[in-house]
Amino acid sequence: MTFDQYAIVLILVVMLIVYATERFRVEMVAMVGLAAAVLLGVVPVGGVFGGFASPAVITVIEVLVIVAALAQTQAVDRFARAITDRTGSERGVLAILCGTAAFVSVFMNNIGALALVFPVALSVCARLDIAPARVLMPLSFATLLGGLCSLTGTPANLIVNGWKISETGAGFAYFELAWVGLPVALAGLAWIVLAAPRVFARARPAQPGRFEAGPTDFLAERAVPAASPLVGLHLADAERATGLHIHGVFRHGAHVFARRADIMVAADDILLVEGDVAGLGRMVADGRLAAPETPRDAEEVEAVVMPDSLLLGSRVGDVAAFAERAVAVRGLASRRHRVEGRFDDLKIGMGDVLIVAGDCDALREIVAECGLLALGPRRAERAQRPAAPSLVIFAVGVLVTALDLAPPELAFGGVVVAMAMARAVDLRTALQDLNWPIILLLGCMIPLGLAVEQTGAARVIADLIADHIPVSGPAGVAALVLLLAVLMTPFIDNVSTAAVLSPIAAGLASRTGVPIEPLLMAVAVGASLDFLTPFGHHNNAVVMGAAGYRFVDFPRLGAPLLGICLIVAIAVLAVLLV
Repeated sequence: MTFDQYAIVLILVVMLIVYATERFRVEMVAMVGLAAAVLLGVVPVGGVFGGFASPAVITVIEVLVIVAALAQTQAVDRFARAITDRTGSERGVLAILCGTAAFVSVFMNNIGALALVFPVALSVCARLDIAPARVLMPLSFATLLGGLCSLTGTPANLIVNGWKISETGAGFAYFELAWVGLPVALAGLAWIVLAAPRVFARARPAQPGRFEAGPTDFLAERAVPAASPLVGLHLADAERATGLHIHGVFRHGAHVFARRADIMVAADDILLVEGDVAGLGRMVADGRLAAPETPRDAEEVEAVVMPDSLLLGSRVGDVAAFAERAVAVRGLASRRHRVEGRFDDLKIGMGDVLIVAGDCDALREIVAECGLLALGPRRAERAQRPAAPSLVIFAVGVLVTALDLAPPELAFGGVVVAMAMARAVDLRTALQDLNWPIILLLGCMIPLGLAVEQTGAARVIADLIADHIPVSGPAGVAALVLLLAVLMTPFIDNVSTAAVLSPIAAGLASRTGVPIEPLLMAVAVGASLDFLTPFGHHNNAVVMGAAGYRFVDFPRLGAPLLGICLIVAIAVLAVLLV
């Protein structure tokens, strides 16, 4: 081996050890590793920033922007609601999401499949109060498993197919890789659904990205429109559908007195509900509830009732200062546990928090006159956008990638541009919200991965292993090729792994007399079993930032999954070689 080959291998080994210690930020380790490679001459100076121009990094950025846009549409929320209505268990939801992602990945690129299911997964997590960390890594792994079953599942399969054509004159059938890929995928998905909830049992739902003053849940009155899907539901069903607690139902100005189990929601009912501000807003946005009309230029302020406030003991509807200044109380977070009557009948107590709406000057006077303390502004909930434009644009992009009319980075780039032109995404906000440390990590690791290939280190190591590890029988040769692919793919992308190992597999086939087809299948499967690091495949990089995973979280779920997939793949290859 040459100096460059030794140097790049040493740099990567040291980086993996430092990653595992978790004493330093992953992007800092990646930047230091890249700097060391440049100083040692392993990575040329002109290629230092080449990773940030690579299709993988560009695609990751585009997918994150698209996901942010789709997550704000009502269609994603409706799809998520359909899933949660059919199963409330975490494993049931995980099975549906991972099964869907794997199935879609059979027919299209892994990153496209992840982009399709990603926003739905986030919405489901929000609805069921599940930590995204319990869902997103399984989702990424599911897309990698689904890509094992067809030629278009991942570009690495097409590389392997090209070598089959050059060696035998005929390529694989579209689903021929599924002879090995399907059993591996099914076994892997079963492990993911069973193990992920336990592996990430300590993960908790993400907290808000910044401190938000004020309580979470407020009391408010909302009307039921005639076209609302809540009409005809019993109270318990309506509460499950909205995620809100219903304290009272008022019909034609009168309180509906009956057993809660016997009350059904009717059109034009007024509901006294309690829930978080974001949830109340979503119910109004999708037409399930209607809020009182507010002037378009009205502002909202949250204010806490101080001990010397003039409002203590007053009912919400009786405060003359509110009526005189056309200020309306839109919500009340009360410290009282007992709620009776209409919203206007609720008594204001010390420490309660009011949401008051009105003219800015009037709100300022109310706060000063009534002994209220205005709280810091709550981060505004982003309004849900119409679903049709975003979905049509995204569907076109997915179709372009699925039919291989354009590479993913161009197709999804076109989707981002079209969404921005249609005002379906706010690019400034979307780019601000990107997880840039993960982009830095990926952009720095790509030149290092290219150096492994360009210095010849990957081929030399593979040749040394193939020449010096004794194997007996066709199954042993196939297992060796599979293990080589699994060991190489975390350091270079799966396409490069397939490009490096396909000729080695062909050489082993000619030297040992083993049929080339199972060996090339082993290359294709092994190149996609990338479950140990966040940077081996860009799907893993996408979910790492979104769920806040640590480096060691990937082998926690991925190492047993990799072992299961290897056992199943070797067993199937052995059967095919009989």
